[in-house]
Amino acid sequence: MIKKLKKHKLLCGIVLLLFLIVLVVAILLITKKNNSNSSTDRRQQSTIRLAKMDLTKSVSATRTIASKKTKTVSANVNGLTVKSVAVSIGDSVTKGDTLATFDKSDLQDTLADAKENLADTQSEVSHSIASAKKQLADAKDTYADSKSEAAKKVTEAKQDWQAAKKTVSQLKKQIAKAGNANQKKQLQENLTAAQEKLQQAKASYETAVSNRDSTNKQNKSSVSNAEESVYNAESSGKKSIKEAQKQVTEARSTLEKCAVTAPISGVITAVNVEAGDVYSSGTMFQIDDTSAFTVTTTVDEYDISNVSVGQRVVILTEATDSDELEGKITFVAPSTSSTSSQSADNAAGGSGVSASSSGDGYEVTIALTSDDDRLKMGLTAKCSIILEEADDVFAVPYDAIHKNSSGEDVIYVTQSNSGTQTDASDRQADTSADYQEIPVTKGMESDYYVEITGDSLSEGMSVIIPTDETSSSSDSEEKTNSFLPGSEGKMNKNGGMPAGGGMPNGNGGGNRPSGNGAAGR
Repeated sequence: MIKKLKKHKLLCGIVLLLFLIVLVVAILLITKKNNSNSSTDRRQQSTIRLAKMDLTKSVSATRTIASKKTKTVSANVNGLTVKSVAVSIGDSVTKGDTLATFDKSDLQDTLADAKENLADTQSEVSHSIASAKKQLADAKDTYADSKSEAAKKVTEAKQDWQAAKKTVSQLKKQIAKAGNANQKKQLQENLTAAQEKLQQAKASYETAVSNRDSTNKQNKSSVSNAEESVYNAESSGKKSIKEAQKQVTEARSTLEKCAVTAPISGVITAVNVEAGDVYSSGTMFQIDDTSAFTVTTTVDEYDISNVSVGQRVVILTEATDSDELEGKITFVAPSTSSTSSQSADNAAGGSGVSASSSGDGYEVTIALTSDDDRLKMGLTAKCSIILEEADDVFAVPYDAIHKNSSGEDVIYVTQSNSGTQTDASDRQADTSADYQEIPVTKGMESDYYVEITGDSLSEGMSVIIPTDETSSSSDSEEKTNSFLPGSEGKMNKNGGMPAGGGMPNGNGGGNRPSGNGAAGR
C-alpha cells in the first residue's frame, strides 16, 4: 500500500515537471515572436509621392448670408384705415413703387378745412392791420392839427403880452412928462390898469405854452401807440397766417402720404398690414436689396491682426454644394464694440444675423462678389478669409521635415522608390533602409502642410513620413517615431498628419475652404 502511494506521488511530480517545461518553452516562443514583430514595426516607415499643389492659409468664420441693404417702411400718419396693400412677401419692387394706400376721405376733409381756415385768417389779419393803420393815420392828423392850433394860441398870447408891455412902458413915459397933478393922476390910474392887463397877458402866454407842450406830448404818445398797434397787428397776423399755411401743408402732405412707396429697389421680405387695418405706427413693410449679398461675422483676437479690408474670401453654402463663391472684406471693426452701419441697418430691419460685439470678437463684413441664383438670405455661409496663397509649389506634411546634425532642414526620400505609389494621396509602407537626405528651404506654412524648395527636388520622389507607434514600456503611452536619421525619437509640433489625411492630389487636395491647409482650385 505504501509502495503504491510513493509510486503515485512520483508520477504526479513527473507530469507537473513536464507541464512546467512546456509552459516555459511556450512563453519563450511568444516573447521571441513579439520581439521580432516589434523590431519589424520599428523598421516600418510610410512614404508619399512629392507633388506640386496650391497652398492656402486662411481664417475660418461662419455666419448667415444677409442682403446688401435692408429698409423698413412705415407711414407718418396715425389712425387711418389701410385701403389697399399692393405687394406680398417675395415680390420684387422698384424704388418709388406703391406698396399700400390709406382711405383719403377724412384727409381730404381735413385739407379743405385747413384751406378755409387759412382764407379766414388772411382776411382777419388784413382787416386788423388796416384798422390799426387807420388809427395811426388819425393819431398823426390829430397831432398835426393840435400842434398847429396850440402854436397859434401861443403866438397870439405872446403878441398880447408884448402889446401890454408896450402900453405900460408908454404910460410910464407920459407920467414922467405930465405937468399938472390931475393929468399925472389920470395917467397913473391908466398905468395901474395897464400893468394888471400885462400880468394877465403874461399868464395867458405861459398857459398857452404849457397847453401846447402838454397837448403835443399827449398826441405824440398817441401816434407811438398807434404805430405799435400796426406793428403788432402785422406781426401777429404773419404768425397766424404762417400757422394756417402750415396746417394746409401738413394736411396736403398727409394726403400725399396715403400712397406708401418703396424707398429702395429689392424684394419684399415682410408685410405687417392688410386692407381694413387702422394704422397707428410701426413697420408696415421690409425690403431687402438682394442685388448683392453680405456676410457679417466675427474674427477672434488671435487672428484679427491678419485680417484687413480688401482680402479675398472663399465661401461655401449647402445650397451651392461644392461650388466655391468669391467675396472680399469691406469692413473690419477697430474694436470689439464697433459695428458697421450696414450690420446695424440689417439688425434693425431683422435681416440676417448681426455679429455680436464684445465677447464674440471683432466684426468683419464680407461682400459676396459671385453671382449665383441659388443664394438666399439666411443661408449658412462657411467663409475662409485668405491670408496667404502659394500656387503650384512642392509641399509636404510638417512631420516630413527634419533637422540633420548640421541644423539644416531636410527631407528623406527612398533611393529605391520601392514603395508602390498608385495615387498622390496614398501613404505606402516601405521597409527599405536605403534613403537619401535632401536639404530643403521651408516657405509658406498652412495648418497641415509646408512649402519646400530645393535644387534636388523633383516630381514623384518618395518622401519618408515617420510612422507613429506606442512604446510598450511606457505607462503614459507616449508616441515615438520609427527609425529615421536625426529624428531623435520626437514628433514635430503637429504630431503627424491630421486624422484621415493624406497628401492632396496634384491640384491641391480636397480641403474645403472652411478649414485651413491645402485648397484646390
